Amino acid sequence: MSCKRDKVGLPDDFSLSSYHRLSAPELRVSADSIRRQVLAAFSEDDPMPEDSVIADYYSSGGAFLWLSPQGMAQADSLLRRLENCDQHGLDPDYFAARALRDDWDHLCRMSLADGEHIHDLLTRLEAGLTKALVVYATGMQYGFVDAHEVMNYLEEETDLQGRNIPLAEGKRKMVALHHIPLKRADASFPAELLRRLVQEGADFWATLEPASAYYRSLLQEWADLHAVGDASWEAIPLIGDTLIKEGASHWILPQIAHRLQITGELDREAEAASFVTLTPELLQAVNRFRVKNLLSEDNSVGTFTIRYLNRPLQYYKDRIRINLERARWQYAEEKGSKYVIANVAAFMLQAVNEETDSVLEMRICCGTRRNKTPLLSSRIHYVELNPYWNVPQSIIRGEMIPAYRQDSAYFRKNRLRIYDSSGTEVDPHQINWSDYQGGVPFTVKQDNREGNSLGRIIFRFPNNFAVYLHDTPSRWAFMNTNRAVSHGCVRLEKPLDFALFLLKEPDEVLEDRIRAAMDIPPVSEKGKELIAKEEYQELKQHNLKEHIPLFLDYHTVYFSAAGELAYADDPYTYDPPLLKALDELNPINTNEAFYGPL
Repeated sequence: MSCKRDKVGLPDDFSLSSYHRLSAPELRVSADSIRRQVLAAFSEDDPMPEDSVIADYYSSGGAFLWLSPQGMAQADSLLRRLENCDQHGLDPDYFAARALRDDWDHLCRMSLADGEHIHDLLTRLEAGLTKALVVYATGMQYGFVDAHEVMNYLEEETDLQGRNIPLAEGKRKMVALHHIPLKRADASFPAELLRRLVQEGADFWATLEPASAYYRSLLQEWADLHAVGDASWEAIPLIGDTLIKEGASHWILPQIAHRLQITGELDREAEAASFVTLTPELLQAVNRFRVKNLLSEDNSVGTFTIRYLNRPLQYYKDRIRINLERARWQYAEEKGSKYVIANVAAFMLQAVNEETDSVLEMRICCGTRRNKTPLLSSRIHYVELNPYWNVPQSIIRGEMIPAYRQDSAYFRKNRLRIYDSSGTEVDPHQINWSDYQGGVPFTVKQDNREGNSLGRIIFRFPNNFAVYLHDTPSRWAFMNTNRAVSHGCVRLEKPLDFALFLLKEPDEVLEDRIRAAMDIPPVSEKGKELIAKEEYQELKQHNLKEHIPLFLDYHTVYFSAAGELAYADDPYTYDPPLLKALDELNPINTNEAFYGPL
């Protein structure tokens, strides 16, 4: 005031009473008044679950989180995270980031709207930042979308004849597709979050987002995709049945080279038009692209690969965004140091032993689109050698009876035996199969050993779907890109290696007994001696000393044992509903008067 006295005509009287006459009523601050307004904001109709916990914090006298020198520094850290949350595939408007930043700037400039009191601005910031922090941290730790709500109402259940099952007029029975229990934020989470914010200071932010190697790799891929900018590419014409082999010429190759340069598989400094033949350099770039899309490497290029090259950039951005959300979900079942994850979307399995820092990785076959492999968590209890296959009723009715009508020798050729309810074997020719429109009052069992659909070994775990991990005689299926070929069980490319992984500790004799049961020669001297004995009895089952956690999950971006990301197809089309749910997240600024307009 002294500096500006002559310019603004301020009086010479600087007494306290003169100062009060100059002060602006709208700038007078009352902590009690702000606290009351904050509590009112979290006590409105239709509150969110976390609102009551936040209200408890302020009603119990908790210090203001943001309206202090330390709090202002924390507020800046939070605002920067909210404004840059697009790095995690999220929309900043979901957290009212722009509205909060505008209010923050107004506070820094002490600029109020006409008729606004400082309490209104401070209340919006204190309550808005607290709410945004809780929503942001909860989503980062547990996911922003409820997996069960999105995944368990997508399809209608059908009977054995493929007909929808009505519950009531206009209603259908829906199939639950996601059965993996996930962690949920309880009432203690926001309370603990606010406590840590106060006590830990700057260190608080280090643990807010997921820190797994998979999540970090997804973030890097997301950044790399955005670094490409708004690039787009024209669809490369398909070339029918033509296969362009290494060294061959074709007019389509410069377009393929240009496409690979945009996403970095091919050196961007090269002249795309110069690739008139399939050079080793261009073929290597094509194979890099194939590996990143979980395709097999090859020495030629054809229509199949071009279809993948024609996918737009947005396809990959959507895949990353969806799987960032999946990576934020936390299994309720603890993995421990030794666990198995079967990625149904990628048709890949990883058996992880963190104690030895090793990963057994293999291809798998999963259920068809009609017979989807359920997403679940369980624990593998025991290994069964040379199992019989007890055929489910749905397969008897839907597949075997029609096949028998086409070929009366079907059951004999496939080593299938039929038993009545008393366990007596029945001749299939003496059964009038057309009498049974619903369930069939017979059981069908396939002989074990060579040719059995379950192969030579099966890995059992408790579940409500009668699905398991097992060997298979159909080895050809592992060469396919789309390996959705089973009735729901998971077929293993390396069943023996998997069995050895499950053992608690190395045991050369037990390992050789497993080999012998699978008609694989033993490798240890002790094993050879034991199995050569006349009185030796073949191993039929082994109960595991420790039950290994198993997760049948679904990620359309696969993280390999080598630490590389690869894009999987979406065989069950689970991605679109999850993307839709992410797009439809309701922003937290539902009360415009409280959070400020966007």
